[in-house]
Amino acid sequence: MYLDFIKMVNFRNYRQHQVYFHPAFNFLVGNNAQGKTNLIEAIYYLAVGKSHRTKTDRELIRWNSDFFYVRGDVKVGDSPKSIEIGVNKNGKIIRINGIELKKKEELLGNLSVVLFSPEELKLVKEGPSYRRKFIDEEIIQIKPSYFYILSNYNKILTQRNALLKEIGLRNRKKDTLDVWDKQLAQYGAKMIFHRNAFTKKLSILSRLMHRKITSGGEELGIKYSSCIEIGDCQDLKEMEEQLLTNLKNKRDDDIKFGTSSFGPHREDLEISINGIDARKFGSQGQQRTAALSMKLSELELVKGETGEYPVLLLDDVMSELDPLRQTYLVENLQNVQVFVTCTALSGIIKKRFTEGKVFGVDSGIITVVDI
Repeated sequence: MYLDFIKMVNFRNYRQHQVYFHPAFNFLVGNNAQGKTNLIEAIYYLAVGKSHRTKTDRELIRWNSDFFYVRGDVKVGDSPKSIEIGVNKNGKIIRINGIELKKKEELLGNLSVVLFSPEELKLVKEGPSYRRKFIDEEIIQIKPSYFYILSNYNKILTQRNALLKEIGLRNRKKDTLDVWDKQLAQYGAKMIFHRNAFTKKLSILSRLMHRKITSGGEELGIKYSSCIEIGDCQDLKEMEEQLLTNLKNKRDDDIKFGTSSFGPHREDLEISINGIDARKFGSQGQQRTAALSMKLSELELVKGETGEYPVLLLDDVMSELDPLRQTYLVENLQNVQVFVTCTALSGIIKKRFTEGKVFGVDSGIITVVDI
C-alpha cells in the first residue's frame, strides 16, 4: 500500500497544491512553519478522517476560506482507490472512488498509516492515557469494527458518570445504575479482549525490533495491565462478569466522587527495558528507542492482519534519533512507503538514501529537489 498522489485545497497553509509521491522514501525538507507537518497531517486525515493535532476540523481550513478539500490516490496491489474528504460549515463529506460514505468508520482501512512524531515520544514516559490511546488507535486500523466498540463504551461511560453525579446530589436509587453497568461491562469485556490480543502480538514484535535497533544490547518487555484478572482467559462472558462485579463493588465510592473509578478506561501498558520500568528508570534515549520499536512494530502488525504494509509518517523525529537509529530506519524500511520531515538531510541520510524523492517545502509550495 502506498499513497501515489495528493491534492489539497485550502488545507492549512496550502491554497491549492498537488503532489505525486515515490512508493519508497519521500523526504520533506524545509524550515519550520513552512507546511511540512501540514502535509503529514493531510495524509493522516485521509487515513482516519481526523487530525492528530486538533479536534476541530475548522482549524484545518485555510485563513479567510470557508472549506477545505483533500484527495488522495492510494495504490493497494492492483486495486487503486481514490479518497476524497471535504469539510465546510455544514459538515464533512467523505467519498471512496466517488461514492459517498454513510458512516465515518467506513473510511478506516482504505489507507493505513503509522505516525511517529514528537508526541509519540511521550508514549513511554508520560501517563497511561497516552498508551491507551496508542492501543485503541492501532487496533482500529487493524480491526475497524473496534471503533464501534470503543465509541459505545465511551458514550455509556459518559452517561454512567452523569448518573453517578445525579445520584450523589439528588439521592436517587443506586439500582438505576444496573442498566448502564451491564452495557459498560459488555463493551468493556470486548475492549479488554481486543487489547489483550493486540498487546500479545505487539510484545513479541517490539521485543524483536528492539533487539535489532540496539544490536541485542537491550530487551524490551511490554505487558498489558488489565483492570481484571484475565491470564489466558478468552471467554468474553467471564470477563463481562468480572467487570460487572467490580463495578457494583465500586458503586459507593463512584457515587461519592461522581466518576467511574474502574474499567478499561483506567488500564495501562507496562513497559520495561532489561526488566526495569522504562517509564520510571529508563534514560531519555532508552525511552525514545522503546517508543520507536513499538511504532515500527505496528508496520508488521498491520501487514500480518491486512496483507499490506501501512504508510509510515516520520514527522520531525530524525533529529531526535542518534546516528545508529537513523541508519537503521533508512536501511530497513525498503518495503514501506515512508514520509520524513526534516529541516535538512543529515549526512547519514545522504549516504544511505538510495530510492525515493526529496521535496522542498516553502510557504505552502512543494517542489522536487536534487540531493
